Amino acid sequence: HAFSALSSHLSATLRAKKSVDAFRVWAVGCATGEEVYSLAISMLELFQQKGVRPALQLFGTDISEVALARARAGTYPEGIEQDVSASRLEQYFRKTDTGYQISKSIRDVCVFAKQDVTRDPPFGHVDLISCRNMLIYLGPALQKTVLPLFHYSLNPGGVLFLGPAETIGTAT
Repeated sequence: HAFSALSSHLSATLRAKKSVDAFRVWAVGCATGEEVYSLAISMLELFQQKGVRPALQLFGTDISEVALARARAGTYPEGIEQDVSASRLEQYFRKTDTGYQISKSIRDVCVFAKQDVTRDPPFGHVDLISCRNMLIYLGPALQKTVLPLFHYSLNPGGVLFLGPAETIGTAT
């Protein structure tokens, strides 16, 4: 439901984009990459539905090099069959001996980097920041540090996509 609502909300942002503009996404606290790849697939499907084709760039960041290595590989166990539709598995994944690997065309638009969002410089000029289920692990003081960074990073009209248990607290 969240991705459906996000796609609906981003339709206006896409209308304002020129075909030469890039659509940039920053997934903060991306862990092993599922969120980044899900966003890539959702954005490509939305672009196709709306008949637009901006260049897509996704940046997945996390503090764990081990998680980032798994994210870059884009390999997942067979159990994803329960969460990913058969048509998406066929279109965006290739079957391996141990499960599935996200297609190279999807991996090619995703960059993974080590980053501590509370200390390192943010990505700039992004249209969408996905920070789902990360803010809940930061105390109020760190949230007050991170949220202005997100505001700075977003293009005008950009979207902050939070998890169901998260809010922007007292930020405006």
